[in-house]
Amino acid sequence: MEFGYQNVNVDTGNESTLLHFTAANGTDAHILVDAGADVDLDETLGDDEYLNAICLTHAHIDHYRSLAQNHRHNAPIYTAADTATVLRRAFPEIAQHETLGDVDSALDALTPIDDWTSILDTLAVRPVSVGHTPGAVGFLFRVTDETLDGELTPSTKYVLATGDFTTRPCAGYAGLTDELPVDVDALLLNVATRDDYQTTLDDVLEIILERAYGGSRTVVATSALTGVHVGVLLDSLVDEIGHTVPIRLVGQTAKHYHNLDYDCPHVTATPTFDAPSDVLEPGTITIGGPETATTGSTERLLQAIDEDAGAAFVQLTTGSGTPVSTTACSTYHATLINHPSSVCIDEFVAALAPTQVVVKHASGRTLNRFQKRFDRCFTWGTDDEHRHTLYADGEWTAPGWLHEDTIQRIRMRHRDAEQDQSPISDASFSSLTHDDVNPAAEGVDVDYFVERFAGTDATTESPTEPTADDSIRATGERPQPQDEPTEPTSESFEDAVLSRLDTIEAQLSEDDRHVTARVLSSDGDTFLQVLDDVDLEPGDVVNLQITHPETETESSGE
Repeated sequence: MEFGYQNVNVDTGNESTLLHFTAANGTDAHILVDAGADVDLDETLGDDEYLNAICLTHAHIDHYRSLAQNHRHNAPIYTAADTATVLRRAFPEIAQHETLGDVDSALDALTPIDDWTSILDTLAVRPVSVGHTPGAVGFLFRVTDETLDGELTPSTKYVLATGDFTTRPCAGYAGLTDELPVDVDALLLNVATRDDYQTTLDDVLEIILERAYGGSRTVVATSALTGVHVGVLLDSLVDEIGHTVPIRLVGQTAKHYHNLDYDCPHVTATPTFDAPSDVLEPGTITIGGPETATTGSTERLLQAIDEDAGAAFVQLTTGSGTPVSTTACSTYHATLINHPSSVCIDEFVAALAPTQVVVKHASGRTLNRFQKRFDRCFTWGTDDEHRHTLYADGEWTAPGWLHEDTIQRIRMRHRDAEQDQSPISDASFSSLTHDDVNPAAEGVDVDYFVERFAGTDATTESPTEPTADDSIRATGERPQPQDEPTEPTSESFEDAVLSRLDTIEAQLSEDDRHVTARVLSSDGDTFLQVLDDVDLEPGDVVNLQITHPETETESSGE
């Protein structure tokens, strides 16, 4: 058996790879892993070569943009069942706005798999759960190398293509584990990283909950799968906190939530709505898409809260969305991309100890940096679209640019790495469907959120002064829990708001002066945010005099 790889869109993502296998009897197979932008198999496959399969890791469009254009030869498109479900809904809708090729043919070829599936007599593939986004998988290839000269001497090798991954679970889907029931010999490693992801996620969740618990109409705009992820995380987190908040998913986000068979107690999924007021209420979190505010549910929801100074618009993008700023409501923007940290990737490779690592989903300096990162395996960080042989004549080959002394040092270090590995006797493949969502396992600082929001002080604390464009900052510094946290009380949210109003009334009485406050909620519970510079201390008592902005009449209240 001979095995090699070929980059097919190195300049536009470099997440797509064409794998080439040739058995000892001359039978060959060609498998495309992901079909991102600018993949063109007409230029890549030879005249007498056929596509045997496409392996699709997940339903983010940067990984399937050219899927329909490159589907040919009746090749199956292997993926996980949940990714196939998402794609069947999303693909036709996106095709209405973009040129994607013969979408119907690609959808007909979708073939969900969950176990070993044969491609050749000597080649099989199976998906493995990898976190990153709901339904995402990597692919493990089992290669049987056998000689036809004399007695058969088969040898089994394993090749893992990670796709985009995390080692954390995502929305209840298992992350990619290094404790696999097989030894990985070659690793096609997507090295897209995000070192600030967990801190940003905590910041995002805190702002959303702060505004919702404060009574704001809170809109979260993001991509559909990220919306599902954030929604189910919030559902589990409010359970941990002990303060319920309604969570509404709308549009495509709601459709994916239904199709992926989630059933969260605090989540209501509303695929379509006649009027935004049907899904927007004070103290409710409404999550929809897309991440830009110019189309779809997001456009309608933003228009509905645009003039509401007490509302909040939280925009979660992959880095390409334009932040919204020209609104009266508070706006927040963050880049939220669920990739592993650089340290996580280092630890993952060290634990697997593969012979070969092919660096994927990187270019330029990042590609060069990772090419030099691992010293106990052969690392291929190529920025070309040539075919590179990884295994031939019963041996793993070294990159041609390495000196023989370097090759020998790497082989020795690799033998040491294999000896350092602990045997895993009871490892098994993770489920490809979602389990219960565990915010702590996904990297959320649950203890902080419980202390922040479970007590009375947490739910009555005013949000920070809103600005036209209040970006979420990932500082990496989150307050640590006290040794003796405040014990939660049974005081209701309504009582907490009234208590806060009493405090403001008392201070105004002593100062005998007017200050300006903003009404954060106009229906149901009322929550005021003091806008002027006022020296208020916890426990101060003030009198409250209200001047309604429309009638300009004054009324006194307690």
